[in-house]
Amino acid sequence: MRAGRRFLRWFADQKVGKKIMYTFLVTSVIPLLVSQVLMLYVISNHIREKVDELMANQLAQISERAALTVDVYTNLVYQIYADDEIVAYIASCQNASEETRARAYRKISRKIQQYGLSASGIECISIILENGEDITYDFGMASVVDNLWEGYEDKKSIVPYRLAQEASGNMAVAPTQRVLREGGEERIFHISKQMYDFTDIQRGAVGTVIMSINESVLNDVCGVAQENEECYTINFITDKDGNILTYPNAFYSGIKLSGGRTVKEFVEKTRMLEGKKIALYQYENKDLGWLFYNAYDEDYILRDVRRIQNLTIVIGVLLLCASVFLIRYTVRLIERSTRSIVAGIVDVQQGNLDVQVCVESKDEMGQIADNFNTMTEKVKCLIKEVKAVTVKQKEAEIRALEAQINPHFLYNTLDSINWMAIEKEEYQISRMVRNLGVILRYSVDKSNKMATVAEMADWLEKYVSLQQMRFNDAFACEIHIQPETEKVRVYKLLLQPFVENAIIHGFKEIEYGGMLRVDVMFSEHRDELDIIIEDNGKGITREMADKWNAPDMDLAEDGQSIGLHNAFSRMRMYYGSRVSWNVSSILEIGTVVTLKIPVSEEGEPAE
Repeated sequence: MRAGRRFLRWFADQKVGKKIMYTFLVTSVIPLLVSQVLMLYVISNHIREKVDELMANQLAQISERAALTVDVYTNLVYQIYADDEIVAYIASCQNASEETRARAYRKISRKIQQYGLSASGIECISIILENGEDITYDFGMASVVDNLWEGYEDKKSIVPYRLAQEASGNMAVAPTQRVLREGGEERIFHISKQMYDFTDIQRGAVGTVIMSINESVLNDVCGVAQENEECYTINFITDKDGNILTYPNAFYSGIKLSGGRTVKEFVEKTRMLEGKKIALYQYENKDLGWLFYNAYDEDYILRDVRRIQNLTIVIGVLLLCASVFLIRYTVRLIERSTRSIVAGIVDVQQGNLDVQVCVESKDEMGQIADNFNTMTEKVKCLIKEVKAVTVKQKEAEIRALEAQINPHFLYNTLDSINWMAIEKEEYQISRMVRNLGVILRYSVDKSNKMATVAEMADWLEKYVSLQQMRFNDAFACEIHIQPETEKVRVYKLLLQPFVENAIIHGFKEIEYGGMLRVDVMFSEHRDELDIIIEDNGKGITREMADKWNAPDMDLAEDGQSIGLHNAFSRMRMYYGSRVSWNVSSILEIGTVVTLKIPVSEEGEPAE
């Protein structure tokens, strides 16, 4: 568990490119290689099994053909063995004159010739009598005198004869032997059997028939390649004692494996498959007592499998290289994009907001880069706005300090003027001075704090009354406050610039008939405070109204409106993007200013 956790921690600390590469190797490359190796292993084993099965069937067929071929010759031997005339001629030779034996030998020889012509490959047929004499016809030499056994003084010493005696009446097959005939060396195997006179079975064997057959008969059965041809597979036969009965290179037929040498070592020694990877398969014919072998070049037989394996390996390597190239290319793109983004973040941390991250791709990295560039631009704009607001605030503070007068001095002076007006019975002047004092106290005392709508309405009434006296009652004013809104808190002096703008500009040069109306009410959903300031004054142009209705436009004092720039800026600063307004006006008809101030839910006073 600890090792697993350490590995996961180590993996988590690696860079993204390495994580992708490691993941690709573990999840794709290694499984691909393992599956490919397993597939090749399974295919190779399957093909080898099929080849072994094919070779076994081939050797079984060769064994059957060899058995049939041997049956042809053994049947001939049986026919000779059961030929009554031959047996009678042999019996007549017993204790007969020389002339009678010679005549019997000639008749037996003619019968032997007839049997020998019925099958190809027969080199010699001999009948060895019990007295050691032989009756032989050699088909290779076409002679009864010159024959295969002429070099043997005692015909009973030859191998086929001795094997027939040991077989106790059964058929005996002697292994291939090397014999010299007419100055040349031949390979011949023999089939022999004792003969009996069935009319006098107690007498015992009267002779032994020996049929000598050329080894090429077995060679033809094996169907091996010619000696001078390049071969990739050979078939040959041995007996259980290791005697080579037939071999594609006839030079090795008739020899015996000795010295503990294995069959595979013998095949390598013969150089029939020199330089090749030899595989050996064996099949035993228990009836004949022979072993049939197939030696083949494994690389040649499995060449198609090797080609498939090589092709699969080449394709696998190409796919692997292509996959590694693509994943490495992808990793490099990600690393390059990541480095660019990280470098941009570092520059921003150091205060450089002019940096622009350049990522050409349109993938997630490109989106991150685009969003990063957009963010830096917005941050720059916000910093500029904050700086501008800070400068304006400082300028306002400076102006406030420059115009600051001790409020108590003003209040005391106005109070003295008020009493002087009362002593002079100038009650209108006294009311104006008293209202002015209330207005000043309301304005100067914590001017950036909040007041209820009711307090704001009371202040507006006093402020408008002073303006009405100033303009000789050239206009009238109506203030309508929805009762539910009286406790809602708004910032002090929020409406003063709009009311003053309507009076100063709207009723300019108007001597009578002016009308100013202020309505304060809740919106339909009670989430906004709707304030409408309406006048029937001179109005403004549509272009000017559109200018005030553009919240993102840089509003500036132009001498045609009093404090509206400051009023809109204060609203935006107090309430952010939640506040909205609309200015609509028609020249010589009037102007309507609608303010929508956000309030808390269910009309509770806004904090």
